[in-house]
Amino acid sequence: MATVNPIQNLFARLSQVGIAASFARKTLPSWWSDDIATIPSGLQQAQMYLSRAFNISLASLADPKAPVTFLETERKFKLNERVDPADVFVSAHYATAVAKMALKGFKPTQDPIPKDAAALRDHILQSADCVSLPSLLAWCAQAGIPVLYVHKLPAKKMTGMVVRDADRFAVVLSRKGSPSHLLFHLAHELGHIGHGHLTGNGFVVDEKIGDADRGDADEKEADAYAIRLINGKSVSYSAAGALRSGAALYRAAFALSQKERIDVGHIILNYGNTQKAHALATQALKHIAGEPDGGALVNTYFWQSFDTEAVSEDQLEFLQTALA
Repeated sequence: MATVNPIQNLFARLSQVGIAASFARKTLPSWWSDDIATIPSGLQQAQMYLSRAFNISLASLADPKAPVTFLETERKFKLNERVDPADVFVSAHYATAVAKMALKGFKPTQDPIPKDAAALRDHILQSADCVSLPSLLAWCAQAGIPVLYVHKLPAKKMTGMVVRDADRFAVVLSRKGSPSHLLFHLAHELGHIGHGHLTGNGFVVDEKIGDADRGDADEKEADAYAIRLINGKSVSYSAAGALRSGAALYRAAFALSQKERIDVGHIILNYGNTQKAHALATQALKHIAGEPDGGALVNTYFWQSFDTEAVSEDQLEFLQTALA
């Protein structure tokens, strides 16, 4: 009778907590061979890699009779009423592990995020035309705050999250969208940090952003922070006359963006949300030149700022796989 490779038992235990073997396998180094796990030291190595990849207690993986246990942290879930925290729990811990790895390649002391969004806006406008996704990413990089876009997650996807580890913060974005979509998501997450919504090591998970009407005080504060950071004031855009085409909405938004130093895509999205004209806003966004994929832009800025010499080859490969 053939002996079962111990790595298979390890994958089976992970599947019991919602991590598919196919996903877990991708977090192992490319040089990994399952034969390595047939000796005790090799199995321990696999346990170490997998515990790191999913923010899991190494001791719980090392004991085959113990339940697999995620590391204890402060956990805040900002979810749609139809979504259970268990739906995004595994994804949040995986994203936390990715964020903690990203922090290794940034300066050890971060600049504080102002509680007053207007102060941060004024600072960015000293060197940029408006608060856009590129200018906000550039500020985050200078401040030592990693911002990552992780598209593939082991369970249900969230829009964004803040991770705090040893008094340093990282932001993980995951919902596909234009640069202007992700601009608001990032600004919202910075609002969580600026307002001190995470007091200890852990995470705040936003399954959906821009739905502060749910009544959550933290979400209202983070949304208000984002609006003020991007616009300089609280505003919902409208038009004096009917805008019947995407081109017309783009032209009107562009004129206002130049006058008020506001991201043109944000004006379009704000208008579309306020006026329930989402299809029109989608058409208008197509007239904006440049990179249409916000996630690609986020990770371009991340790799420009990340010190690859600060991590091992295996750690770098883990990050590259997560951000692919």
